[in-house]
Amino acid sequence: MPCWPKRIFKILDLLQIPKILQVLLRLLTRTSVLTAEELEAASQVLGPEAVQYPKVRIAEGGVMALVFKINGDRAMTLFHTINVPAKGHHSRGHLKLLVHNMVHVKQFEKVGSVYLAQDVQAQKTEGYKYGGWQGLAEKCPGGKRFSDFNREQQGQIAQDYYDDALTADPPSTDEQKRAFEPYIADLQAGIL
Repeated sequence: MPCWPKRIFKILDLLQIPKILQVLLRLLTRTSVLTAEELEAASQVLGPEAVQYPKVRIAEGGVMALVFKINGDRAMTLFHTINVPAKGHHSRGHLKLLVHNMVHVKQFEKVGSVYLAQDVQAQKTEGYKYGGWQGLAEKCPGGKRFSDFNREQQGQIAQDYYDDALTADPPSTDEQKRAFEPYIADLQAGIL
């Protein structure tokens, strides 16, 4: 990404524009804090103090309904607000998607609102695919870190770890869990 967008986002952050937008969006949409189940799922993957969990809100439908029609009802994270459609596959209650979006919250807290541009760029280029646990197992000996993946791949790795390594039925193998562990350790350490 060129340097100028990063500067623009840094200025927006300094002017508190994300905070202002978040307040406006929350006024126009029904929001609520994370449930105990959601907090537990996020904490299992990101760590118990990984993000400012009390600041995170889930917004369902509302003013974002038009955006959901355009983007195919995909959840999206804006700052500390995870926006989900009122119904469908990306609606509230899908804990693996919550974990994915909590990674975006962590990205925002770590690098500021520039994560949004990096996220959009990731969707337009490499997307979400990272090779699954087999790809992670192959890449780790070569020195690849969590931070070497794009913003969407990072979210997908956390989502798949939760879904495949922690809550899979039948349970995943030790080999599968081990493939994720160095990357999840990076995530928990804030190496984004």
